[in-house]
Amino acid sequence: MKILSVDIGTTAMKMGVFLECQNNLNLLRQFSREYPINTYNDGLFSDIEQEKWQSAFAAGCKEMSDFMPEIDVIAFSGTTPGLTAMDREGTALYPAILMLDQRSRPQAQRIIDSIGMQKLLNVTANMPVAGGSSLAGILWIKDNLPEIFKKTHVFGHSNTFMARWLSDKFAMDPSSASLTAMYNTVSNDRTWNKEILDTFGIEISRLPELIPAYHTTGRMRANLANQFDLSKEPPVVIGGNDAVLAAYSVGIRQPGEIFNINGTCEITMVCLPKCFPSRNYNIRTHVLPERWFSFYVMNAGGKALEWFKSLFCSEMTDEKFYTDFIPRAIDLWLDRESGVTYIPYLMGSRYSLEPLKAEFRGLTQETSREELLAALIRGLYAYQRENLKEVSIEMPLADEILISGGAVNEALIRAKTRWMRNCSYRFETESSLKGAAMLGRKYLAGIVE
Repeated sequence: MKILSVDIGTTAMKMGVFLECQNNLNLLRQFSREYPINTYNDGLFSDIEQEKWQSAFAAGCKEMSDFMPEIDVIAFSGTTPGLTAMDREGTALYPAILMLDQRSRPQAQRIIDSIGMQKLLNVTANMPVAGGSSLAGILWIKDNLPEIFKKTHVFGHSNTFMARWLSDKFAMDPSSASLTAMYNTVSNDRTWNKEILDTFGIEISRLPELIPAYHTTGRMRANLANQFDLSKEPPVVIGGNDAVLAAYSVGIRQPGEIFNINGTCEITMVCLPKCFPSRNYNIRTHVLPERWFSFYVMNAGGKALEWFKSLFCSEMTDEKFYTDFIPRAIDLWLDRESGVTYIPYLMGSRYSLEPLKAEFRGLTQETSREELLAALIRGLYAYQRENLKEVSIEMPLADEILISGGAVNEALIRAKTRWMRNCSYRFETESSLKGAAMLGRKYLAGIVE
């Protein structure tokens, strides 16, 4: 059996063809295409045209055309929310609002004022914030783009849009729905919260059907299957949140296990046996039953390193910056006192209704760019450290952290050991694609059974 795995990332789409054989998944071919996102209005707005997702998918199918006639199932991993307003045919009516977006802060505050923070935490397990909360984004559209709100048949996420484009059903999985401020995350019973929706005049019929991450939205449309040479018209599996699927693929199953993902954002996840809601982090459901994740996001993790290079080290190649300059800066300041500190909100915060911004403090005439970079890295990791301290109050944490992503190297792991958590770190290859493929395999196994 061959599985086409599709990861709809924030800034790039990855696709892979996996061969399922004797319960093993072997990656046969991989494709990646970057696309620009739109960041404007002083950085408060962040969105993307859905056509860029469709174009990247088409390019991937063309690049891996030798395998397309043999594909038995398509499965998605996706950035969430990627909030998309769609008409009855699934056509996007407005660019997808990304998790980096901050435009809906007033609407997030309105949700809190109307429902109450404690009730929201008790039911949805999350504090509504701009960007991460789909309800806040929907209310922003309702307030500012009433004609688009009126025309919208369904509001969904990135996987909702792509699955509906390829097949016939509007759907979403619980791991994607967890942060919407509309899902019953604590009970995780695949139901939208009618009381919250009624409060804001949102009909349940305007939200996707909630289905398990390994369930299908139907077979691929014949016209698209012909266009992309997918002659088997494979079923489309809805999939789940990219970070959750990355954790799933590396075997995060037991309470207390920790996964740290280093990409554009830095995400620290702890597997939970029950919900421990907090205003200071998110809760996502696992794709496994009776499991949740604490979900702590720094909006600009690897992005902060890219920003630093472009501003302070623009004469360096990427290789020199990442393999020479970063290790040198870390080793110079790993065990030295520094008066320079970094406030790590270069792209805002998911956990504040205020538009937080980054700052360097304590600079003098003697401050070097090495000290500045060390302060930036220390600030990022101290941010993650405080989250792990909070979660450890509720339950014991593992003595090992699984770590993945392109924005990490041995020097950065030394820095994490010093400034984030003093424990062992085990690197795992980035694996959202494999996580989606595992869901595709699970679906195929269900057909056989």
